[in-house]
Amino acid sequence: MGKYEENFINRSTLFLMSSFETERKTKVVTKHGEFYSQLPALQLLDHACMLYASTYDGRVKANRHNLKQHKKTPILISMDGVAAFPIKSPTHPECAWIFNHDYRTEFLSPTRTRIIFEQHKVSVELDVSIHTMEKQRSRMYEMLYYYMKIRDRHNT
Repeated sequence: MGKYEENFINRSTLFLMSSFETERKTKVVTKHGEFYSQLPALQLLDHACMLYASTYDGRVKANRHNLKQHKKTPILISMDGVAAFPIKSPTHPECAWIFNHDYRTEFLSPTRTRIIFEQHKVSVELDVSIHTMEKQRSRMYEMLYYYMKIRDRHNT
């Protein structure tokens, strides 16, 4: 714990959340542990998207156009299926980004949910309703399915 890096986002990323410490802007939780970045989450996401010839804004614009998802838009970071969704508006200081891994949700209160990545023995409590979590996960899977179908159509 406590490492600083800037190329965190890959297939092992479980979630990103804001860190409100002076030199730590984002806490990155992966299958391999917790890390910190001096960059805000949106910049980390933008850098990850640029590794695959796009930008965060480009990914959001494409999804809004193709899927008509205009609020809390999930993003496809790479065509090999690295994707994430925000639990709040991406500009909200307490926005966390959840990546496409198996997890279960646990109701804590009408506005609080625990996410449990059982396979990786990681959990986190977030200020978001379980309804919003499930809706966002569904939207991310809809997006992944859409782009998988396009990829399959072009590969035949």
